[in-house]
Amino acid sequence: MKKHNNPYIYAGLTALSVIVATMLMIFIIFRHKDLSAGIDKLTAILQPVFIGAVLAYLLAPVCVKIEALTRRFVPDKPYTAKLGRILGVFFSTVLALAVFVVLLILIVPATYNSLVDLIKTLPAYVTNLIAWIQDKLSDYPDLQKYVLNMIDTVSEKFESFSSIMALAKSDYVPSIQSLISRVGSGISVVTTVIINVIVGWIISIYLLFSRETFARQSKMTLYAIVKPRTADIILDEVKFADKMFAGFLRGKIVDSAIVGVICFVSLKIMSFPDATLISVIVGVTNIVPVVGPFIGAIPSALLIFAAEPKKCIPFVIFILVLQQLDGNVIGPKCMGSNVNLSAFWTLFAILLFGGFWGVLGMLVGVPLFAVIYDIARKLIVHNLRRHGKLSVMEGSDDPPSLDKGGTGDKGDKQITDTVTEKVQTAEAAAPSAD
Repeated sequence: MKKHNNPYIYAGLTALSVIVATMLMIFIIFRHKDLSAGIDKLTAILQPVFIGAVLAYLLAPVCVKIEALTRRFVPDKPYTAKLGRILGVFFSTVLALAVFVVLLILIVPATYNSLVDLIKTLPAYVTNLIAWIQDKLSDYPDLQKYVLNMIDTVSEKFESFSSIMALAKSDYVPSIQSLISRVGSGISVVTTVIINVIVGWIISIYLLFSRETFARQSKMTLYAIVKPRTADIILDEVKFADKMFAGFLRGKIVDSAIVGVICFVSLKIMSFPDATLISVIVGVTNIVPVVGPFIGAIPSALLIFAAEPKKCIPFVIFILVLQQLDGNVIGPKCMGSNVNLSAFWTLFAILLFGGFWGVLGMLVGVPLFAVIYDIARKLIVHNLRRHGKLSVMEGSDDPPSLDKGGTGDKGDKQITDTVTEKVQTAEAAAPSAD
């Protein structure tokens, strides 16, 4: 077949590509609101699918364990695989539902009661706090005045909550209509969330039943689109990402649950007020790496201080001890894998993805950045090898290797050897015409 070497053809294709790229950029710049609205609408439509995918991903290990037990007790039978799959999906979904119901029964009523008691007793707490400040700051009138003005401002903000009752009792129809509209909107949002969760739970069952089929179809599509060598590299990175996310997310959930239970039992033994509410706050915020313990400790300490000021400092000491226990004993035992990011990059990932996606970004930001960091390291090492400059990695101050978990120079050597070996193997296996 004759090749076309006409330079005008290449020039025309280049010009066409530039025009198309320019038009696309102009569309994105001037119609970004429409594009953003379309993306938001598509995300809202597919939200049950996202929920189902996350549930299936979290429940997959439980399903695999149950299938393995089935093969152990019912070996070499024609129906063993199908029976194991049915039992695995059934018990994993029932387990998830049971955990959710138990959490609702144990946490929601106790948390509601704690919040109601706090709201009822808050005026007395404020009065006692004002008296305590006046007594302690009697020798510093300027500081005393400033603190009391701050408390008055907070009290005025809190009193604004009573405006809902005032609206309900008033004769102003527009105010009542506005209140009813807001209540109706809230009910609509709650109903949508419940429906999405139910549909997502059903989708997770389908995904668990057919997870090998979806994996095989994805692999077939990947090898059909890109070259085999590129597909192998992508699959290796997908396996690494699965290792990071599976170990981090599942481990964090178990770790936070254990921390919440320990916090609850300890606070009950030491007779701290609002033990259930504080344990929920500490356990939930502990899911967020690095900053989570501080996010949970601050409001919890304020609740303790409002109820019993003398127990505030012992509570802070207890939280510090609990976090040390979590960081050095509980966390490493629960985490299936270690992302091995330095403290700087961990905090950077939390701030970056937290700014984009809020609390969800703070949760998934660390393993996601670990995957991005791993890809960047492999690309850099590959290009250094092509340019014959692997020696510049000796004495590098980079953080530990993400592949082997080494530290310092050893980690750099390990990732260099690993990437070099993979590249050499891929190049040897690739066709010469490639």
